[in-house]
Amino acid sequence: MISPYHRSAQPGKRPEKTAYPGILSNVTALRILIGVLIAAAIGIALIPLAVLVDLHEGGTGWGLCAEGLDGCRNSYFAGFELFGGVAIALAAVLAIIHFCIRLLRWMESRRPEGERTRSTVG
Repeated sequence: MISPYHRSAQPGKRPEKTAYPGILSNVTALRILIGVLIAAAIGIALIPLAVLVDLHEGGTGWGLCAEGLDGCRNSYFAGFELFGGVAIALAAVLAIIHFCIRLLRWMESRRPEGERTRSTVG
């Protein structure tokens, strides 16, 4: 039976794509985007560690303590503000990653049966 996705479905020949001509490049671009977003999530999660290392080395803690740790006169909420900002940014990036993975699964399910590859996502 000839698939509606291919012009020629002969055994031994690679079928020509017709129904979704740009789907492979879209899937690849989406996988690259997911990788970049995962790297961004790791970077965001490491911000508190970078602030602590900066304070330990005598720095300002990325503006948290203007005179260093010894002269730090911040309110009790400065740490919570940093935590809240990091948590919101991390939640936003993770939500975008979740959406992209769902989109990738949908795109993979729409690909013709002969062109599907094993994916590490789903």
